[in-house]
Amino acid sequence: LRYTGIRDRGVSALVKALPHLVELQVLNVSNNNIGDSGIVSLVQTLCQLSGLDAEQNPSADKRLTTVPHYNTTLRELYIGQNNEVTGAGLGKVAQIISALPALTSLDISGHWKTPAQLSDTAAMALAEALPRLPALDQLDLLFISMEPAGFQAVMQAAEEHPTLE
Repeated sequence: LRYTGIRDRGVSALVKALPHLVELQVLNVSNNNIGDSGIVSLVQTLCQLSGLDAEQNPSADKRLTTVPHYNTTLRELYIGQNNEVTGAGLGKVAQIISALPALTSLDISGHWKTPAQLSDTAAMALAEALPRLPALDQLDLLFISMEPAGFQAVMQAAEEHPTLE
C-alpha cells in the first residue's frame, strides 16, 4: 500500500480487515497521506492484546480463553513518510509499539516536507520500547528531530540493543 495515496478513511477500512490477516508479516503504508489518527489506529490494532476467542478454542478449557498474546507474526512495519503524521502521532506509536515483539524492521520516519518533532516524552517512550523489540535490526527515523535529552535516550537504547545496527 506504499505510494497509494491512502488517507485516514482508507486506513479505517484496513483496520477492519486486519483481524482477518492472521499471518500478516509485512505492512507498508509509507509515503501516503495518512494522519495521526489513522497511524495510531492502525498501530493500536496491530498491537492489541487479545485472548483466544471461543471459536478458536472449542475445548472446554476456559484458562486458554483468558491468556493474552501479542502479535507474533508481523516482522516489518513501514509507516514512515506520511505527510499528515506529526511528532504527537509518532509519540503515541512509540508508547505502544513494543506490543509487536517480532518486528525486525520499523520505519517511523517523518515526511521530508513536514519533518516530525518528537517531544522528550515521545523519544523516551521510543527508548523504553526498543529493549522490548528484541528482533529489531532496522529502525528508520529519517526527518525526525528530537530535543537533546530524548535524542540521548534513543541513542543509548539503540547502542545497547542486541540486534539493532
